[in-house]
Amino acid sequence: MTPGKLFKQMWKSLPEGASTFLSKAVALFLGWKALYIFILLPSGEPDGWLVRQLGNATAATLNTVYGADRYVVRHICLPNRGGSAAGSTCAQVYREGKRADIGIYAPCNGMELMVLAAGFILCFDGNWRRKTGYILAAIIGIFLINVVRISLLVVIKSDHPAWFEFAHKYLFNMAGYGTVFLAWMQYVRGLQPPVPRHPSMSVAA
Repeated sequence: MTPGKLFKQMWKSLPEGASTFLSKAVALFLGWKALYIFILLPSGEPDGWLVRQLGNATAATLNTVYGADRYVVRHICLPNRGGSAAGSTCAQVYREGKRADIGIYAPCNGMELMVLAAGFILCFDGNWRRKTGYILAAIIGIFLINVVRISLLVVIKSDHPAWFEFAHKYLFNMAGYGTVFLAWMQYVRGLQPPVPRHPSMSVAA
């Protein structure tokens, strides 16, 4: 059996709901990648806007915790990895204006995670009001989690530099994806119809 025929046979054996979900997921993934690579990446936006907001929110969070204007953020424009003259934004958080404690770049802005969370919800059935509410909550939640993540990375780099690489590459990434997974599970659980109660289970008032 050729690989093509084997794939068709496996695809036909999938439950109808699973095949529909996978078809939507593949279409959304390809559409997003085309949009990002050919339009968004060369323009430098919305990556740049999101990086700027993260930098501002991180500095504000750290200053709120420490009760003083110890941290400032500076936005600089770097050569865009897509080869565009538009450039890409980097937000550098400085402590007391002397040393950059951390740099926030496009891969750190959480946009891919936001798209992943939104795409997963869009692939499921459900009314659009509920989908929109969950997508907005997921995007805002991921942004806030990212602000906390970057703020903690600043503190770790300053006070416990030996732990920085582990926290940056593994710990906070697992926490971020774990949070999105729990949000997905909550959404899927809400799609399941309630189990009808048996008449014998009813209790007279």
